[in-house]
Amino acid sequence: MELREHYSFILEGQKLHILMITHGTITAAVPRHSHSKNSYEIHYIYGGKGILAVQDTRYPLSPGTLFVTGPGVEHAQYPDTADPMQEDCLYFYLEEPDIPNKNSHITNTLRSHPFWYGRDSQNMARTIRMIHEELAQTKLGHTLSITACFQHYLVLLARNMSSALPGKTKEIGPVQLKIEEAFLYQYRDLTLDDVCAITGMCRRQTQRLLEEYYGYGFQKKRTASRMSAAASFLASGEYTVDEIADLTGYSSLSSFLQAFKGYYHMTVKEYRESVGMDACKTRQASRKLS
Repeated sequence: MELREHYSFILEGQKLHILMITHGTITAAVPRHSHSKNSYEIHYIYGGKGILAVQDTRYPLSPGTLFVTGPGVEHAQYPDTADPMQEDCLYFYLEEPDIPNKNSHITNTLRSHPFWYGRDSQNMARTIRMIHEELAQTKLGHTLSITACFQHYLVLLARNMSSALPGKTKEIGPVQLKIEEAFLYQYRDLTLDDVCAITGMCRRQTQRLLEEYYGYGFQKKRTASRMSAAASFLASGEYTVDEIADLTGYSSLSSFLQAFKGYYHMTVKEYRESVGMDACKTRQASRKLS
């Protein structure tokens, strides 16, 4: 089951948009991809087994597993062929606050931990059932009720995360934040020298810093950023493949297609089919949500 919904509400003074809710069995691999800025998915495994791949690390998936994938986190999912995983997933977009608030504990927990993996200790399944029941029949007071369910769901998520996080959270430093923003917004024309200007280091030292932050160097990080953007452009259904090649900084369509296949291990057409990205359907869904 997949529901493309659009519910908006305020949480800790910040606006949050619920865009999609899915429930069901995953029988085919979900290709490696990542989300755009301020976009998050919350995954709850309620049955079956599988593997979550995040960059070069693999995590087992089984009933009760809970994980969050936020902006820029490359991940893929592989179901067990004999006992494929069953998953509830909530996809949402969190607007940037006009003024950051250190007391926004729930949203700050999400922003500071774009990837989190653990076990549910807060009985989130009960709240998930309430969400599905409310969506199934829009009774009197539906908007108030479903908003309360979503807010409670996010509170339970934050409690799960905070109970498993170290007592003192490592903050993202200003230099790392600037590097993240550069890869997020300037991937089309970004060079290693641009990153050196941010770090104030030479090329070799900057490469070492990137290895420390991401586990790989500039070229691989830029490719990951470009491919993440390409996946987002494909999902929007608003651009041709030629336009996406240009938007992501490739000098020709053929070089883009080669890079895309090398990264995702499938053609653009195969990628669209594998994740249900039919362009016409995507445009229709986008209009429905707007």
